Amino acid sequence: MRAFACALCVLLAAPVFAQDTPPAPDRLAPLEGSSAADGVITRIYSCERGARVPAAYLNDSDPQRVVLMLEGRMVVMSLVRSADGAKYAEDGEGEAGYVWWTKGSSATLDWISEDGESQSLLSGCQEE
Repeated sequence: MRAFACALCVLLAAPVFAQDTPPAPDRLAPLEGSSAADGVITRIYSCERGARVPAAYLNDSDPQRVVLMLEGRMVVMSLVRSADGAKYAEDGEGEAGYVWWTKGSSATLDWISEDGESQSLLSGCQEE
């Protein structure tokens, strides 16, 4: 849980969609006393329309989670079943909310409405 709190602190420091603010650093600052061995991996993705998405993957939680900064708010998603790549959903599989898909160094962000319709929010995201 300490790693989760540290990851959240790091993510709070980097705006995502703010275009009026100075650009965020090229990489998130390293987590103090934490490494990939601690189960937390941080990445920043560059997406279409100049959006930057900081992500902290919490691989030592059950289920595994990702914390994204989206439009100034933290969104926590849990790993769900996927045929290809890694899929994280905000409120569990099949529920309304954000869905973050990763495969290799690329990612996409979708919104699933309450009626199950999927809308692409960000595509073409690449790790910096």
